[in-house]
Amino acid sequence: MKRGHRTLLAVLIAAVMAVALFSAFSINLFHKTPEVILPSLAPVTDDQPPQQAAGDYQRVEITPDTVQQVVATLERPDSYARTITAETLGPDGTVGVTEATVTVDGGWTQTALTLPDRRVQHSLIGQGKRYVWYGAERAWEEYDASQRSADLSQRLPTYEDVLAADRERVVAAQYALSEQMPCIYIAVEEPELGYLESYWISVDTGLLVHAESSKDGQVFYRMSGYTVETPATPGQSFTLPDGTVVHTTALPN
Repeated sequence: MKRGHRTLLAVLIAAVMAVALFSAFSINLFHKTPEVILPSLAPVTDDQPPQQAAGDYQRVEITPDTVQQVVATLERPDSYARTITAETLGPDGTVGVTEATVTVDGGWTQTALTLPDRRVQHSLIGQGKRYVWYGAERAWEEYDASQRSADLSQRLPTYEDVLAADRERVVAAQYALSEQMPCIYIAVEEPELGYLESYWISVDTGLLVHAESSKDGQVFYRMSGYTVETPATPGQSFTLPDGTVVHTTALPN
């Protein structure tokens, strides 16, 4: 395959993966279960007594055997905003970059996704519907929200992948820092494709803040979104192209 064709194909793959990734963020995937006390980064000496569990808490060390149980206890904020960047990488460096501004509030998700070709895809998701349009278009497409973009790709860094992975495929897990943020780290093998999927999930917010996909030690996909505003800015409107306001973030009391 010619180099130009390979580059175009990589950019198209990046766009499809990014659309699928950011659409997947619209769904709250966790149900609350008894909370856990995560292990501290500080070393414990012999003269320090072990911490005792209290109330509805239980202390769980993060290992490949326990990490899915721990991840399942996490919950995302009900209201937040952040920017997420995704890169597709080739042997010579970055091939395609997408960036999404995401706002979540009141069961609605609003996303402005800048694709590698610089087009901007807008989407609103809520009340079982997903509305999509591009740039300054006045018309939009309406879909059932259950028909998420996970259908577009079988390899995405999503919480479903972490929780549904066979225990035998979880090859590493620990409590770790990512950009100085306390996270749960988990690595999952995809033997059919030869991929290693790595995830860093914030302990503070329950949000996926970093993910990488690699093959034979070469990272070919990376996403990150560390800075989170919670709650989202009050009084922000979620608006369709015709001016219809479907939701407004709560104003302060």
